[in-house]
Amino acid sequence: MASSNFPACLAVTLAYEGGYVDNPKDPGGATNRGVTLGTLSTWLGRKATKAEVKALTVADVTPIYRRNYWQAVSGDQLPRGVDLATFDYGVNSGVSRAAKALQKVVGVKQDGAIGVSTLASVSTWPSGNLVVQICDSRLAFLRGLTSWKTFGKGWGTRVGAVKAKALLMAGQTTAKLNEIAAADEQAATADKKQGGKVVSGGGAIGAAGTGASATGSLDWTAIAALGVAAIIIIICGIVLIRRARARREVAAAVRAVAANPTGA
Repeated sequence: MASSNFPACLAVTLAYEGGYVDNPKDPGGATNRGVTLGTLSTWLGRKATKAEVKALTVADVTPIYRRNYWQAVSGDQLPRGVDLATFDYGVNSGVSRAAKALQKVVGVKQDGAIGVSTLASVSTWPSGNLVVQICDSRLAFLRGLTSWKTFGKGWGTRVGAVKAKALLMAGQTTAKLNEIAAADEQAATADKKQGGKVVSGGGAIGAAGTGASATGSLDWTAIAALGVAAIIIIICGIVLIRRARARREVAAAVRAVAANPTGA
C-alpha cells in the first residue's frame, strides 16, 4: 500500500492544476492551484475573496487536498499508482465520481465511498490494469461534457500523463507504457476509420431523402424519418472521430512520459 505516496501524487496533480485563472467558461470560477473560490470558502468557513484565492501557496492548499481529496478516496489504503489515478480523477471531476469509477472496475457497489469491501476487491487486481481502466473511464466521462470543446485537449493530455505516471508508480516499465500508447493509437485509428464510414453512410441516407423529396417518390413522413436517421448516424460518426482524437492525445502524453519518466 502507498501510505507515503501523497506528496508524490500531489506534485503530479499540482503540475496540471496550474496557477491563478478566472475563466468565465470554467464553472469553478476563480481558481488557483486547483482550489476554487467555493472550495476555499468552505475550507475557511466563510466567504473567501478572489484575492485570497490568488494568494494561495502550495503550503496553503496541501491540507485541503489531503483532507478533501486524498483522504476522501482512501489514498493511503490504495496501491501505488491506483492512488494517483483515483486521486487526480477526484480532484478534476469529483471524489464520488472517481470512487464510483474504481468501484465499477472492481465490481462492487458503486456508492462513491471507498471502504473495506472496495479495498478488498482492489487488492485482488493488478494495479496496472486498474490504472488503465480508471483513466479510460475518466476520459470517456470528460468527452461527454459540453466543456470538452473548450478544455478537451488539456484534459486529454492530463489523463494520458497521469495514466503514464500512475503506471510507473505501479511498477510498469517505460516499454510497457509505449505498448499501452500503441494500443491507444491503434484504437484511435480504428475509431477514425469507422467514424468516417459512419458519417459517409449518414450523408448517403440524407442524400437519398433529398432525392426522394425532389422526385416526390416518398411521403414527407418517410422523408423526415430518413433525415432524422441521417443526422443520428452522422452524430455517431462524429463521436467516433472525436474519441479517436482524444485517444491520440492520451497516447501522445503517455509516450512523452515514457521518453522522460523523471521529468515534471
